[in-house]
Amino acid sequence: MRYLITSLFLITLFGCSEQSQTLKSDTYFGGEIINPKSKYVLFLKDDAVMDTIYLNKKNRFITKFKNLAEGLYTFKHGNEFQYVYLQPSDSVLVRLNTWNFDESLVFSGKGSSKNEFLINLFLQNERDDKAMSRHFNLNENDFEHKIDSLAKQREATFKDFASLEKDKISTNYRKLVNTAIYFPLYSLKEIYPYYYRIAHKQKDFPIINSDFYKYRSKINLNEKSLVSFYPYQNYIVSYLYNLSYQNKVISEKKLTNTLLHEIVNHIKLEKFKNTLLRRVVINDFLKSEPTCSIDQSALVYFLQNCTNNDYKNQLKSLVHDSKYVKNNTPLHDFEVKTLSNEVKTINKIIKDKKTVIYFWSTEYMSTDYLASRIRYLTYTYPNMLFIGIHLQDENSDLKNDPNLKLLNINNQYTLTNNSYAKQYLTSNYPRVIIVNKKGIVVNGFTYLDSKYLNSQLDKLELN
Repeated sequence: MRYLITSLFLITLFGCSEQSQTLKSDTYFGGEIINPKSKYVLFLKDDAVMDTIYLNKKNRFITKFKNLAEGLYTFKHGNEFQYVYLQPSDSVLVRLNTWNFDESLVFSGKGSSKNEFLINLFLQNERDDKAMSRHFNLNENDFEHKIDSLAKQREATFKDFASLEKDKISTNYRKLVNTAIYFPLYSLKEIYPYYYRIAHKQKDFPIINSDFYKYRSKINLNEKSLVSFYPYQNYIVSYLYNLSYQNKVISEKKLTNTLLHEIVNHIKLEKFKNTLLRRVVINDFLKSEPTCSIDQSALVYFLQNCTNNDYKNQLKSLVHDSKYVKNNTPLHDFEVKTLSNEVKTINKIIKDKKTVIYFWSTEYMSTDYLASRIRYLTYTYPNMLFIGIHLQDENSDLKNDPNLKLLNINNQYTLTNNSYAKQYLTSNYPRVIIVNKKGIVVNGFTYLDSKYLNSQLDKLELN
């Protein structure tokens, strides 16, 4: 029945003049977006955009490819993305609600069963990861037994699926599924020593038997076909972190610098290396101190070894932005616009109020996450003013966004073209500025997920 529905959908979009032979030889990808965040869907291969597919009036989309190579692709809408595996002559449709992107995702059409299996495996991995977080206190053998049990369950599930699909399971697809099955489990084993130490409040890492990591001998750290696949990429990062912690004890260097060295030493694929270097430096910038800052030696090493000029320029801009608003100084006034285009000044809005100003962008966070986080903070700190400033110029969709309607829309703004604040938002990266009721900056650069945020707001509330 789902194949019939897909065929009818294709006919509706392209008309009855399409020949059946064309439908057999071409590959189709399309679907329907409920509560769309933008007017299009991006179709990508290895992070490179292959097609921009626009939604029609019914929020449906479709694209056709000739001679599309079998493999894993990505489709992106708003700031959310998901994978789709396609083979020649597939006609895969997706249907999803942006309010619950992954959980609402449904596939139909020829080739849909492969994708349904993958998305269900991803969701199961997330549940298993959360469940395993309770077991890092176990000894090495008991923890490995838990991992082995999960592996056997996943293997059995795939065996049942493959027996139904029979000759439809290609070698490439099987390789991808094996990565999705095992690599999240390998990641758990890589981070085990770190969390075991925390669980038992130990100073040193536990001594792990080499057999615990025997799977490493089978792993290629530079598998080009997998670098854009999250389970593979996440494992590589977990492995390099584990290696860095071990080498840090020997070298006594800062962990971030050790990790950057491990990336350069082990990752030979240039694009992948650049991605990991950027990820580590930005992660260190965000998590190192209550007020975000970049370690100078790490920045120098990054600039020396990263060959992506866009990444290098973004980090330079981030350093510039982080130094522009200084703690314990008055907040420099700047202009903002209401969602009705009324111009106001920030100092007038926040006068005599303890204020959290959060600059945000849908490029980095979804509105449902933003609404959830801000609602929690406003409930926890009812005597503080939370001001949201959207970094993207267009604001027509903000007024109608159902998630933002859960917030006080009167506290949502954008910047005017000549706003002074743009001088320290050159990287377009989200940031939070905390100001006391006297208009003095308490923290010039933090972020909504900072582990220091609540303690800083607790302190501000008492003053």
